[in-house]
Amino acid sequence: MLGLAVGGAVLSNAFRLAAQNSFDSALVTDMVGLIAAAEPDPGGGVMLQGRFLNHNFDRVYSGLYYQIKSGATGGQISRSLFDREIVPVNQTRQGEMTWGEADGPGGQHLRVVSRRVDLTPGQGSGDYTFLVAGDLAAVERQTAEFNTTLIWSFVVLGLGLIGAILVQVKIGLLPLRRVSEALARIRDGKARRLDGHFPT
Repeated sequence: MLGLAVGGAVLSNAFRLAAQNSFDSALVTDMVGLIAAAEPDPGGGVMLQGRFLNHNFDRVYSGLYYQIKSGATGGQISRSLFDREIVPVNQTRQGEMTWGEADGPGGQHLRVVSRRVDLTPGQGSGDYTFLVAGDLAAVERQTAEFNTTLIWSFVVLGLGLIGAILVQVKIGLLPLRRVSEALARIRDGKARRLDGHFPT
């Protein structure tokens, strides 16, 4: 039972890591599309070409958001973010990307990736911070569904193992039971010697 519990915990954690890595890859893809869509405008802001963007950025509180900040204009947000602002916490840097978490609209738990990009290399005025955030509810739902399946599978497996052990012990101890019965006959005076064929 302890082995099943430890194995279940390891499998659950491995699945969650795999699901989150897949989620992170999707966020990076959306980040790449956002940067590809961006062009600096004369006022210091950013113009976006919609053909490169995920359409979930257009649905209010869809669970996928972007935020672009620049020193000149203060930046802009996706339509999906509506009137909210993302404030990342617990940030860690991995290469060019910075990963973190944030609270989203409606109590959403967001996974956040950001990156600083110079849209006008050599001109010194095109430094922007691109941020993309996604709701982790999908990862948590997939993990919960996996854990439910895992628990029931391990319960069935555990019951099967217990049943197999009980059968094995019962069959394996039959010769000892016969020895015990034969010894009881000697003790009761019904027999004078141990008769029968027994395993060595």
